Amino acid sequence: MSDAIQLEQKIALEAIEWYLALSEQTDDKLLYQQWQSWLAADPQHQLAWSRIEQVNHGLNTLPTPLSRAITEKTLFKTDKSRRHVLRSLAGIAVMSGGSWVYFKNETLLLPLLADYRTGIGETRSLTLSDGTQVDMNANSAFSIAYSENQRHLTLISGDIMITTAKDTRPFLLKTDWADLKPVGTRFYVRQRDNTALLAVYEGAVDFIRGNHLPLLRVKAGQQISFNATELGSVMSAQESMLAWQQYMLVADNMPLAEIVAQLQNYHHGWLRCDPLIAERRVSGTYPLNNIDQVLKALAATLQLELVYRTRYWITLKPQQKI
Repeated sequence: MSDAIQLEQKIALEAIEWYLALSEQTDDKLLYQQWQSWLAADPQHQLAWSRIEQVNHGLNTLPTPLSRAITEKTLFKTDKSRRHVLRSLAGIAVMSGGSWVYFKNETLLLPLLADYRTGIGETRSLTLSDGTQVDMNANSAFSIAYSENQRHLTLISGDIMITTAKDTRPFLLKTDWADLKPVGTRFYVRQRDNTALLAVYEGAVDFIRGNHLPLLRVKAGQQISFNATELGSVMSAQESMLAWQQYMLVADNMPLAEIVAQLQNYHHGWLRCDPLIAERRVSGTYPLNNIDQVLKALAATLQLELVYRTRYWITLKPQQKI
């Protein structure tokens, strides 16, 4: 899939998320102003929004998108109806090269179906009904399934820090490639793209896969990375990975590509790193609430060029020699 189409899909998701937010918070004037700013920032935003209006054909006669959102609020009374609306919005399309590209990847909509989610540049702290504390990094989503006998969370995407509360019911965090069973603990899980990471800061976490027997117990001060087929070596857990809780990124000999991937969660648009410089190592502390400043600092330090296709589509490339 080309970068252009991936960018279009990202904008489509943003449009859907704005639609949901306006539908659920109809009296939020600040939210409405923020939506207006997003809409005016890029012609593709306007095109994506107009496509939502076309898909929801019955809304076009009302005077404003916010008024239309108010009338649609009844659609969101249940999770089932919410999923129905999201699936109908999956037909959103944006213009590319003179032809319509339809966005119908329901997998990419899963974060919007989650019980809890954060948007680009948004972090969140919440306390669940049993007293468990969950801190969410930007662009993250998880769902919860509590019953009389169990406490299950499912990480759909992103990063969460969990401090479990004491309870007689067992606690389990499900990821795409493993189940994680904490033992009186404080732990962090990141699941993005095709890789995941578990870091334990207090207590221990049993790593379970396949046969439901613990494959490994990760203890306090340890971390492992994993994916669908591989399990990395046990390494020392670093508190610096949690710097996002203070809107900071701490890099210690980190590949540039990984830094760009983390900055992407705080940038409304598309960040890309040229493969020629992807493995360059970077150390430093960077503010996540000022991505433009971080990019300029990286460009100056590493002698890179920032190529702006639009204000929101930025590629880091090697600086051309004169």
